[in-house]
Amino acid sequence: MIGLLGDGSFQYSVQAICTAAQHNLAIVYVVMRNQEYSILKSFAVLEEPAGVPGLDLPGLDTPVARGFGCIAVDVETTEELEREFKSALTAGTTTVIVVATQPQKATL
Repeated sequence: MIGLLGDGSFQYSVQAICTAAQHNLAIVYVVMRNQEYSILKSFAVLEEPAGVPGLDLPGLDTPVARGFGCIAVDVETTEELEREFKSALTAGTTTVIVVATQPQKATL
C-alpha cells in the first residue's frame, strides 16, 4: 500500500504511521515536505484573517517515524526517490520517504 502526504497532512497522520509500524504493515508513505501548510495559507489569503499561526511547519522530519520503528529516509533528488521507493517496496515493513520540495504559492 502507498500513501502520499504533504507536511500539513503528515502532522495529522502520525497515528496511522505508528499503527502501521506496530502491525508491521508493508506501507510506503511518501511525504512531500515544503515546510508549510499550503492549503491553509491559501484559505488565509482568500479569507484575509489577521495573524493566523501555525502555517509554517519547519522541523517535520523522519525521526518521528524512526521512533515508531519505521524505516525512514529523506530524499532530495529523483534518483534518490526512485532508489528508496524501490527498496521500500521490498522492505516488508512500514517505510516513510520524505521528499524535500519548494513552497509554492497555493491558490483556490
